[in-house]
Amino acid sequence: MSSSDNAPAPSGFKARLAGLVSPAHLKVGLRAAVAGLAAYGIAYGLALPNGYWAVLSAVVVVQSTIGASLKAALDRALGTLVGGAVGVAAAVIADGSLSLTVLTFAIAAFVTATVSARSASFRLAPATVVIVLLADPGNHEPWLAGLHRVFEIGVGGVVGMLAAVLIVPERALFRLFPHCAKALRVSARLLELGRDGLLGRGLDPGELDRLNSGARAALRAADARIAEARTERAGGFVSHADPAPVVRNCRRLWHSVIILLRVADQPMAAPVVERIAPVLDAAVAALAAQMEALAVRLDGAAPADAADGAAAVAAAVVALETQAEQLSTDPALADVLRGDTLAALFAAVTACGQARENLEELAARLAEVEGEAAQDD
Repeated sequence: MSSSDNAPAPSGFKARLAGLVSPAHLKVGLRAAVAGLAAYGIAYGLALPNGYWAVLSAVVVVQSTIGASLKAALDRALGTLVGGAVGVAAAVIADGSLSLTVLTFAIAAFVTATVSARSASFRLAPATVVIVLLADPGNHEPWLAGLHRVFEIGVGGVVGMLAAVLIVPERALFRLFPHCAKALRVSARLLELGRDGLLGRGLDPGELDRLNSGARAALRAADARIAEARTERAGGFVSHADPAPVVRNCRRLWHSVIILLRVADQPMAAPVVERIAPVLDAAVAALAAQMEALAVRLDGAAPADAADGAAAVAAAVVALETQAEQLSTDPALADVLRGDTLAALFAAVTACGQARENLEELAARLAEVEGEAAQDD
């Protein structure tokens, strides 16, 4: 076998590797490595008794975005403070007595675990209680052990946050928008498939399920980033508008398409298809083009002229509504325009009309976020 026969293999391996490890993943790895080394240096320089807690906190706090890192740092700080306070109080009450240590530990674990179950922000509290009470049974100064733990974790949290902010920082907004872009592109494809089903061009239920699952997953991922973006705003790291309305309108757009998909498995009668197909094709094409234009903006590319796309969508949807109204009053179609065909026709009109409204609202909300996000750069 010649060397040329093996040529495609490296590129295939590189493609698979790129799919497993993206530049975003490498950025997180770089920040975590720097944060861990910096925390280790500080812990060593200050001769902290359990400096590994500072290193561990620094590495754990480093997340994919500034907002996620800030939330992780705050959660660790809250959990440590609450757990440290409860653990120190329990240790003082126990005062070296084994029986009292067992009793106070049970109570402290119950209290902190209950608090952490109520709010995930305190999930480190039970672990801190264990460390303060049981890590050094011979320690007769539990308050000092608690202070050490709080200080060590605090050092790690600060170092981790500095790494997130100073080393190739990434804002949550730029991790949120690509998920919205994917949802738009999937919705456009679903709209086209629904149109084909109504017009008798065939419908693949398997592809519909796959695309709907993709839209649902993309929107859930976007929802997860909203909290990070809001944390960045609350922390003063950014000043852009709340991106939640952008995600909300993407979801509404997908729901508009679902209106059409619910009747897409029942093709309309042939005489109706013949007259509605041209305007329905035009409306779907205009809507899909506008979805793609907004998806490009969400991906961070330079926006095209939004006014032209919105005008094309409006004209195409109005033409569809007009044609549907004419068909509904045409005596020649009275025998065929009933039942499933009538329901399918007006489902198509409703879906396209709502999609148009949602696209207009989405463009307006996106413009608000874009305008203020540009000030943060």
